[in-house]
Amino acid sequence: MPRDRRRFPAAEIEANLTPMIDVSFLLIIFFALVSQISDSERVELSLPRVSSGAAAEPEEEARFVLNAIPAQGGAIGGYALNGVIYDASPDGVARMAEAIAEGYRRNPRLAVNLRADRATRYEWVEPAMRATTTAAKVAGGGALPRLNLVVEEERTNVP
Repeated sequence: MPRDRRRFPAAEIEANLTPMIDVSFLLIIFFALVSQISDSERVELSLPRVSSGAAAEPEEEARFVLNAIPAQGGAIGGYALNGVIYDASPDGVARMAEAIAEGYRRNPRLAVNLRADRATRYEWVEPAMRATTTAAKVAGGGALPRLNLVVEEERTNVP
């Protein structure tokens, strides 16, 4: 009996693009979320300017960004810590210090970057500085207050 020599049609090879599309959408979502987090740390300020040698670029490390939100006449409208707004009242400063202390409990090497407008008077910046040192004491565990004052370097046009 002769064998049936039917020819099967050639199989077509197709790539399944579904997993690649899924990964692409996940990357888009990730970058959208990360960009919103970094934008929430910034408040529009006119930072103090320094000439030369007075400032250094901070290393990449665990950090909190503390903004003194400017108001009229050198006063402030509150403090923004990692996107959360705290009143400039003693109660608001105490709640902010507790939030910083929680950060020190999680990471004793935490750095706090303090940003204030150049028109903001020192009497409004000092409570934020004190809250950072108080938070390190409250946190315990060998946490040392690490406070960086953020400034803007003066750029001179030298030909």
